[in-house]
Amino acid sequence: MNTLATIMRRRAALVAQAAAQRDEIGRLIGPWQKPLALVDRGIEIVQRLRAHPFAIAAGVALLVWMGRRKLSRWAVRIAAVWQLYSSLRSPRQ
Repeated sequence: MNTLATIMRRRAALVAQAAAQRDEIGRLIGPWQKPLALVDRGIEIVQRLRAHPFAIAAGVALLVWMGRRKLSRWAVRIAAVWQLYSSLRSPRQ
């Protein structure tokens, strides 16, 4: 019975120690959450691009075909639409 009590005390101490370590890791990782989320997003984008090489080739071909003037006009239009979309979406969140 003494051995069981010792094991139970040791287990309780280890569980408490693990909880304290988890809290410490959470406190230390807090400032890194935003930069790591950005890195995760970048990795996700790269994985998607690698999964669709034909889409990348088609996009590059489209950019070459459009030329600089058409591309700049479309870039301005896309930026305006994106800005409008972002401004309409943000009040609801």
